[in-house]
Amino acid sequence: MGVRDQWDLVVKRNDLTVSEVRDAPRNRLGEGEVRLAVERFGLTANNATYARFGDDSVIAFWRAFPGPSGYGRVPVWGFARVEESSHPDIAAGSRYFGYLPMSTHHVVTAEPMARGFADTAAQREFLHPWYRTYEPAGDPDPLDDRWALLHPVYPAAFNLADLLEQQAALGARSVLITSASSKVAIGLVEELAARQVPLSAVGLTGGRNTAFVEGLDLYDTVASYDALSSISVAGPTVFVDLTGDPARRTAVCERFTNELCHTALVGFTHPTATVLPPPGLAGPEPQVFFTPAIEMETIAKEGADSYYTRYAESEKRFVEYSASWLTVHDRRGPEAIADSFRSLLAGEQAPNTSDILRP
Repeated sequence: MGVRDQWDLVVKRNDLTVSEVRDAPRNRLGEGEVRLAVERFGLTANNATYARFGDDSVIAFWRAFPGPSGYGRVPVWGFARVEESSHPDIAAGSRYFGYLPMSTHHVVTAEPMARGFADTAAQREFLHPWYRTYEPAGDPDPLDDRWALLHPVYPAAFNLADLLEQQAALGARSVLITSASSKVAIGLVEELAARQVPLSAVGLTGGRNTAFVEGLDLYDTVASYDALSSISVAGPTVFVDLTGDPARRTAVCERFTNELCHTALVGFTHPTATVLPPPGLAGPEPQVFFTPAIEMETIAKEGADSYYTRYAESEKRFVEYSASWLTVHDRRGPEAIADSFRSLLAGEQAPNTSDILRP
């Protein structure tokens, strides 16, 4: 691919395994614009979801960072430093965490707010505010690589824990979680344990990941998907699906129809995931759990200070805990980014390792 001073990594939208690195123009900033130099970002199942459903989901993710005809820039989450600013309240050299393209640089139209700034560029106004908020990051920290990987996905775990705590208060006795080796699932069960929520946690995972999930010692029961018929759950049971795979959703709902009291559809970790749930799922009407909307509803009810205080305490504990099971590899340059993304798409990454990419 070659190395350039300023570039975009673009991915072919109808074949995500094909990518190119292209020179990016360095246009003069307009009033209120800020040029961010991308420092580092993580790759998780979230990023594969953005690419797979970039045209078909409620949020057209490909529109956030367009590429040349037939190509797009995959959205990622990470740290960036202000390289140049034409906004009087955004200082050059300051550092933020937010939604970025697979590029060396990204230009936003900044509007300062209580927690950082919002990107108000017309091109991205269709995005939920969650995706347009850039949080102040301060100076680099030894845990930044872990933050880059976990901060984008931990809100799902934390807000799901709120939901499950409420379900437990209503009488639920257990929770069944698919994709039990995923970061969201691990964050969820670790948070439930920290809160001492009285739910028995059952984790379903692929056969090759069973030993890893058992070794976490967080779940009460761990089973592979092909052992579904042999396990039992204590009802009432909440089903949290993180795979997005129609066959697995259907199998769980049919197997535990009489035990289920709530079905939450959250993620899309499996390569065969679909945007819409399969029609006629057995059990309770499935509820789509869209974390940005749920989080904003919670903040509106609870108050921002209270919510962010308890969230920050929880996330800090989980990020530190991740050192006991997650190995982070530091990789650099567009070739490494493209290779890591292809590996992610193919499901080749082990659950106990992740890549941090630096342009």
